[in-house]
Amino acid sequence: MAKKMKYCAVAFVFSLGLLIPLTAYAAINNVSYDFKHMVPVSGKMTATKATLSGSVSVNNWGKDNSFSVKLFKHRVILNDIYKGGTYFSPTGNKKFSYTVAKGKSYCAEFWKTQNGKYIKGKASFSY
Repeated sequence: MAKKMKYCAVAFVFSLGLLIPLTAYAAINNVSYDFKHMVPVSGKMTATKATLSGSVSVNNWGKDNSFSVKLFKHRVILNDIYKGGTYFSPTGNKKFSYTVAKGKSYCAEFWKTQNGKYIKGKASFSY
């Protein structure tokens, strides 16, 4: 009986060792946006894997025809641009992906060129 308990305890600890690290790879940041020219995504995203990816959905293009998501290396004072923008249009791709360094922190911003016209929607970042 003691041998079975020992086996069950070892199997349980081993299972936890496999499952807990998997939850660390499931970092997701869901955001809503409503902006005229530029809006930062709140908070920094510390990469748990080598790719920061996501998608956008637009509820209202506000007579605009494009916008972009720009990724920056997070710094205390000034953020460095890391990757140029991924551009979105009403008929184009709604997904983005950037290669990042695991453990480094990043932040993102939404940009569009036409001032004065609102664009509204939601985005999801997986890092």
